[in-house]
Amino acid sequence: MLKPTLESFQQRLFNNFAIGKFYANVDPIFGDAEDHRAVVALIRQYFPDADIHEPETPGFCQAVKRNWSATSADYVLHLEDDWRLNVNIDQSAFADFSDMRVAQVAFHSEEKNWDVQRRGKLHYRRKNLKLFGFNLPLKHKVPVFTTSPSLLRGDFARHAASLFDTRLDPEKQFYNGINDGLERYVAPFLSTLLSSSNGFVVTDLGRDWREQRGIKKSIENGASVWVS
Repeated sequence: MLKPTLESFQQRLFNNFAIGKFYANVDPIFGDAEDHRAVVALIRQYFPDADIHEPETPGFCQAVKRNWSATSADYVLHLEDDWRLNVNIDQSAFADFSDMRVAQVAFHSEEKNWDVQRRGKLHYRRKNLKLFGFNLPLKHKVPVFTTSPSLLRGDFARHAASLFDTRLDPEKQFYNGINDGLERYVAPFLSTLLSSSNGFVVTDLGRDWREQRGIKKSIENGASVWVS
């Protein structure tokens, strides 16, 4: 999965920018020592000076927290290892940041289940009020921040990382009522979706990979769990 991910991002994004620093986390999961070395070598092909962290035990949120915290740039590209970039990304992708409330511009994918043409590019969800067994949507909009491929304001990413509870899924604690401090911090900000008339901006490669191997991802007590 990592090879087509880096190939597509090199062709359609990396080549269009001056990359300041590349931070990577390679967890000991879903492979043996040879696979681990191959992943590190592949990263080095694209970024010889990459800062690669190789922890002894895997930790999804800990990986995101470390990488976001290590950055120093005004804008940060967040990337996972299992996405293919389908369209060219250039400076125009930063247009939404002209609004100082926008903290993240996420790359639109099928999994987001969001009709940009009908609902607009502002990505949000409504909180529900449970009454007599029914969930009633409230007018209040909660911004949806994500750990799928996206651009972030650097200071936002670093401060959010400082508030992460590493026991929990990093994305879910933005809005699921399990990290009050983080939710209070992100509440004034906005998240938008970068879309394309040529289809989804990114394609998730990991779902098919997991299905082929009988691996299921679930959320248990706010934490991500992968089970064979």
